[in-house]
Formats: sequence, structure tokens, C-alpha cells
Amino acid sequence: MADHYDQKILALLVDDARLSVSDISRQVNLSRSAVTERIRRMEDNRTITGYHAHTSVSKEDGVTAYLALTFRPLSCDLVQPLIEAIPEVKLAHSISGDLDLLLLVQASSMARLNTIRSEMDRWPNLHKIVTHMCLSNRLDRW
Repeated sequence: MADHYDQKILALLVDDARLSVSDISRQVNLSRSAVTERIRRMEDNRTITGYHAHTSVSKEDGVTAYLALTFRPLSCDLVQPLIEAIPEVKLAHSISGDLDLLLLVQASSMARLNTIRSEMDRWPNLHKIVTHMCLSNRLDRW
């Protein structure tokens, strides 16, 4: 279970995954070895699942959209390899309710987003896609 030190370490890593253990230890007031052990434990228990570089494609030049997909019959497992084959898909969640799958797509242009959307039209058992364009970023803690 994460205590307040773990939470502080996580917050620092979410803000900047390139922080050194020394920098983190100074900011949370723990030894480097204690911070290293806590990070290793959080990696082992999958609290920390990776370290990522964020690109600027969606922030200024590109477009971001959520695509809400419905299948008849449900076939999220069938389309998993298709989702993974599109690098612009940044998040994919099976969700409850009227929708089956919600995708966050960051594309370099509207033309590329349209191409991706057209590819999805050929996915098995796809019943409906609704595209929700992101107009502005209000908060990004990823």
C-alpha cells in the first residue's frame, strides 16, 4: 500500500520521469537507497508500469480525438491487434455503458485522423463510431 512518501515519489515521476534518484531523495527527504527501494517496489507491484516520452504532435500541430466504438456482437478482443497496429492510438479502454471501447487518438493532421477512422470502419463487428474532437487541453497529468 502506498504511503505519503510513495505518493510524493510518484507525483515527482509523473511530472518528470527523468528526475534522478538523488533529486527525488532531496525533495521527499529520504535517502537515495530508500527512494531506489521504493521505486523498485512500485515497479515490481506494477504501480509504476513504465516511463514515457511525450511528443508534441497533439499539443500544437496535430489533432486529438476520442473515438467511441460500439460492436455488435462485442469484439474488443478481435480488434486488439488492430488497435496496437496504429501508433496514434494513445489509450484504449473497454468501458461500461452503451459504448464498448473508447480510444484516445493523437494524429499529425485531420487527414491522418480521417485515414485512421476509415481503417476502423473495416474492423470486425463494428456497429458505430462517434468521433469527439478535443478543442483544448485543460489538464494533463499523464
